[in-house]
Amino acid sequence: MKDKFVNIVIDKNEGSRFLVSDDNSIDTVNLSNDKQISIARINIKDDVTTVCLYENGESKGTISLNIGTKQVKIDSNSNKIIYVDKDIRDLARLYSINLNEGETTNVEKIRGLCKILANIMITTIHMNDYSWGFSKMVIKGKKSFEQDFCPNMIIFTGIASKYIFNKNEENVFADGNIGMLLCQEINNYSINA
Repeated sequence: MKDKFVNIVIDKNEGSRFLVSDDNSIDTVNLSNDKQISIARINIKDDVTTVCLYENGESKGTISLNIGTKQVKIDSNSNKIIYVDKDIRDLARLYSINLNEGETTNVEKIRGLCKILANIMITTIHMNDYSWGFSKMVIKGKKSFEQDFCPNMIIFTGIASKYIFNKNEENVFADGNIGMLLCQEINNYSINA
C-alpha cells in the first residue's frame, strides 16, 4: 500500500494533515526537520499505542498508552467476547459500557468503546484537551507532554495501515479483535468541527 493522506480536523480553525503509512521505518525526525513542521506519530500495535511528538526535527517526548487492537478479543462467528484487558474494562465502565467475557456483544457497543479510545489517542497530543479516562490508559512514566502541541501532520503506523481505510461493515470482528472498528473511528474523528 502506498502512503495515503486524508484530512483530520483537530481544531475547527486549523486542520492537521493525517498520513497513514505501512512503512514503520518512516523517518519522522528527518521529515519534521526537512519540512520544519511539527509531527505527531501514533503507532498502534496489538497491546500498546505510542504517541511521539516531533517539532523541527527535535523529539518532544513519547507517551505509551494501554490501547491496542487485541485488548478486546471477540469470536468472529458468535460475537462473544473472549477477552477484555482490565484497564479497558475499567475505562469502558466509566462511560457506562459493560464488557464481560462470555457475553455476546454488538457492533454499536464496541464502536462506542472505540470512539473513546480514538479520542484518547488523538487528544493525547493536546495537553489541555485530555479526555476523561486518559490517565487510566497511560502506561507508567510521563503523564503529559510539557506543552500543548498542535501538529501540522499526524502519522499513523502499525495496524492502521491495514484497517484505517476499510469501510467494511459486514464483519468488523473478522480478525477477532477491535482493530477495524478502532481505525474506522480514528478516520471518523473530529473535535470542534
